[in-house]
Amino acid sequence: MLLKAESYKKGIVQSSAVNVTGKVIAFIQQWLIGFYFGSYSGTDLFFFTYNIILFISYFFLNLTTSVVVPEAIRLRVNKGEDESESLVNSFIVIYGVVGALITILGLFFTEYFFEIISSFPAETIENNVDLIRWCTPLVFLTMFVNLLTEVLASYRFFTMPNFANAVNSVLAVVFVVVFHEEMGLASVVIGLLAGAFINVVVILWMMRKKLGWNFTLFNFEKIKHTFSYGIYAQLGFIVYLIAMYVPQYLFSDFEEGSLTAMNYADKIANIPGIFLITQITNVMAIKFNSLVSNGDVYKIAMLTEKLVIYVSGGLLLLAVVMSVCSDWIVEILFGMTNISGSSLQLTSDLLALMMLYLPVGFSYNMFIRIFNAYSKQKYVLWIQTLTQSSIIVLYYLLIPSLGELSFPVLRLIPYTFAILAVLPLLGRLCPKLRTIRLFVFNVLIVVAVMIPSVWLLCR
Repeated sequence: MLLKAESYKKGIVQSSAVNVTGKVIAFIQQWLIGFYFGSYSGTDLFFFTYNIILFISYFFLNLTTSVVVPEAIRLRVNKGEDESESLVNSFIVIYGVVGALITILGLFFTEYFFEIISSFPAETIENNVDLIRWCTPLVFLTMFVNLLTEVLASYRFFTMPNFANAVNSVLAVVFVVVFHEEMGLASVVIGLLAGAFINVVVILWMMRKKLGWNFTLFNFEKIKHTFSYGIYAQLGFIVYLIAMYVPQYLFSDFEEGSLTAMNYADKIANIPGIFLITQITNVMAIKFNSLVSNGDVYKIAMLTEKLVIYVSGGLLLLAVVMSVCSDWIVEILFGMTNISGSSLQLTSDLLALMMLYLPVGFSYNMFIRIFNAYSKQKYVLWIQTLTQSSIIVLYYLLIPSLGELSFPVLRLIPYTFAILAVLPLLGRLCPKLRTIRLFVFNVLIVVAVMIPSVWLLCR
């Protein structure tokens, strides 16, 4: 399944299966960190560093999925493979140069940067500076792997991006089990680095062997045109990344182990979230791009309604069940680790609240994908900017006074308004879309998640 193109339906099933497997392995890696190292300032700093690297890679991944891949598909359909390949190759060079510069700066100015971007004491940063430097090359490798795997996905090799992530996680697990005593937390990072390097080699081979890719074609003149309409999506996404970063910064000032607890709660919530949100929206984004290119308004409307209603409804049921069972889930997963009792309780409480984001998050991400398919990056910019700016303001104003548990609730509130406010815009783009039906359904979803969220926060 990895070495041949897949249908959209088969792609969802197979890539989702590999994705879930990979996320389970990644969770085992996270669990092993808790088992061997517990929860202390070192694990807080590790998760903070790794998340910052992910945020940087997300910026370029968003550029790839919302700008580079749609433009490459358009060139492939209208002008041929050579034009498409020359665009992708040009971005490979740009990503490589930018990633290398970030890595070099991170290696030489480690302590200076972390004293600015975190609230960790200088002593904690100094004690873990070698760990941070081991993490830095992941910026370059992750950017590179994400670009190449998304290009493969545009040729309907849907499983490859998830297989690449699974390879990283497997090697991280192997390295932490074998080398945790000698190398400490650095063993996890070295495993991730080895996995990313292997992925680059394998993916380049697949592109050459299966697609006949010509890596000598370049056309940097198209870069400016591509950026001209992609800048809107990126500006909005920058605000989104800031909204992801702010809790990391604020939690680094809370009690030792708080950031580790937030990370574990987030990882548990992400297992079903990635299966039903990220994976389906990633595959369907390719489908929406094709439907929009063909002008098939009826199919766009039907696909949107089915995805939002059926997937959001299923996610709501799953969210409620996992929220109710959060204490039991955390105890089963982490009860035998070296994580402190207070961190375990915080993990459980955060998980109960985080799960309620799932149905709202799916609708929001699906709508953004549709706007990108229509090349309405200005819409995406305003939606992302208003939503994420509201989240940032709420975080800064309320998390320091309300505490750690306010984080998931404050994140949820702006998204509930967003999924209702964008429906008229979608109706203008796709006249066949029954926006009133979707509005009523989304109102029911919002009520269903906000009532228990407020109750859990206030209990």
